[in-house]
Amino acid sequence: MERLYSVFPWREDPDTTEGFRRYQETVSAFERVAEHEWFREFISGKRSVRVIDLCSGVGIGGIALAKVLASLGIKVDLTLVDLRRSALDKARRFGLRELGFEPRVIIHDVLEEMALGEKFDIALIWGLTTPHFSPWNWIKVLINVWQLLTDDGIFMYEESDRIYAIQHVTGYREVNPEVVEKDRVVLTIYKDRDFRSGYETRLVLNLITNEREELKVYFWDLASSAAFTWIFFSDVDFISTRRPYTGAVIARNPRRVFDLRTLFRQKPLILSKT
Repeated sequence: MERLYSVFPWREDPDTTEGFRRYQETVSAFERVAEHEWFREFISGKRSVRVIDLCSGVGIGGIALAKVLASLGIKVDLTLVDLRRSALDKARRFGLRELGFEPRVIIHDVLEEMALGEKFDIALIWGLTTPHFSPWNWIKVLINVWQLLTDDGIFMYEESDRIYAIQHVTGYREVNPEVVEKDRVVLTIYKDRDFRSGYETRLVLNLITNEREELKVYFWDLASSAAFTWIFFSDVDFISTRRPYTGAVIARNPRRVFDLRTLFRQKPLILSKT
């Protein structure tokens, strides 16, 4: 993962102009999320909340959410989880700068069982991370989230309808230019597809440095990841932020009893707006 992110362009370093701009955009997104009725109801009367940010990278999502919660007078106990030690080291420094304290950090693979021995009020996955997970692996992620949350907990993740974007907005070719700049040209090139897992493998190639790395990706649409999530939560909704098809999926109250007949009769809030 360290190697992949050294080659693949991603605005994550808050010490850079574009990385800090992304952080500011994320703060604005969470200000919008904080207006949702479930979120307002959840934080009502609370003085503190425990937040765990999974696949946190440098912590932009978790720190932005903590910043918004702090502005509402709520103390945040923030835990960041990622595979990359270098990203978590940067997250500690960034958290200290933005929040006045260093978040707790844990190096862990979210696809491995997370028996931390504690519960959290809010679980977060931010940064359009779901393409790292096939449907089979998204189930593993959801199981971890399900067991980490309190009974009235909230799960939020950033999502975009990539099927719409690929088919109707940007398109996606065998060879796709991800970044074309004076000193950086990065392409992704289709290699193959595993039809059983759903993963597409693409080669990430920096034409300037000749660095290369393989990337496994699954192109989620909004409805699919939200429907999987709904199986594990009593209700699910979507809050558009940057675009009508990009924003935050919010789910509440992990199901502790799985009654398929009840599930059959229910209609999630996300579908009431269609």
